[in-house]
Amino acid sequence: MRFIRQCFVEVVNIAFALMIALFIFTALRDHVIQPFQVSGHSMEQTLQHGDQMFMTKWQAIERFDIVVFPDPRGSGESYVKRVIGMPGDELWVEADQLYINGQPVAEPYLDPLKNQQANSEPFTEDFSLWDTLGIHQIPADYYFVMGDNRPHSGDSRQFGLVPAESIEGHADIIYAPSERRSQVPSYSLEANGHVSQIKP
Repeated sequence: MRFIRQCFVEVVNIAFALMIALFIFTALRDHVIQPFQVSGHSMEQTLQHGDQMFMTKWQAIERFDIVVFPDPRGSGESYVKRVIGMPGDELWVEADQLYINGQPVAEPYLDPLKNQQANSEPFTEDFSLWDTLGIHQIPADYYFVMGDNRPHSGDSRQFGLVPAESIEGHADIIYAPSERRSQVPSYSLEANGHVSQIKP
């Protein structure tokens, strides 16, 4: 009888430990970090189709962050794009040059793919908020996102602004395949319109 009681206690302890582990895993997945796989080519060369990533969930959204959100058109897929326009911004592209609030802004994250372009076509077609969305300024709690592979990206130019509440997290770390393992570069916009890489 004593042996049975000891076995029962051990089973209860193991079950309790597993429940605690499951609770911690669920909390981390829902509120801190979650695996994510890139599907598609719209973020090349920064991200590649099939990249396995950790999506982090605790940071505030900054300009040029790469974020994950559900397809606004309701396909059930998750999209990964770069935040270009912040609340309050006016933005447009003219002659392959991005303008934010009237200031030309460099986009160094486009260079690896843009420099491979063989033809003379613009890498980013001309557009403005008014032409695409019928607004002059991005409203509060909304973001304008685009893929780095501009000629082959469906983004805010087609499906509109992304509400802050829809953003599931930041695509920060590539963990597989092993040869791609790295932290995704992060960028900062300076007052003169220059964009500098701040990590890794």
